[in-house]
Amino acid sequence: MVVLYNDCDRALEPELATLMQPHALRAFETPATAPAWAESAFDGRRAYVRTLDDCCNPSSLQDLWLEKSQVEWEVVDLKTGHMPFVSQPRVLAEHIIKFIDGFMAKWPHCWLLGPPLKFNI
Repeated sequence: MVVLYNDCDRALEPELATLMQPHALRAFETPATAPAWAESAFDGRRAYVRTLDDCCNPSSLQDLWLEKSQVEWEVVDLKTGHMPFVSQPRVLAEHIIKFIDGFMAKWPHCWLLGPPLKFNI
């Protein structure tokens, strides 16, 4: 599936194909409810990873989604395809940790369970 795995190791393609599941038909037939990220409680705490080489959802489409959301996002651009968790998991994890650290710095009251965790990646 070149559309989904365009930047992944080709040797992984057979294994990745076995993990694919079709969307449930109801996902297309059921009206969507209001997304949680639209709530003001998430102001200053929204993150988006824009995948620049995504053959499934081009970056222009991702930009449109962000614009139409009408809320502010922290955005990081990754030069990856649709599945950075497969093609560049370490880079993706590093950016997610940066997002979390940034949110925790801005919102220290979110430390309900103690200080931030340290991740070894």
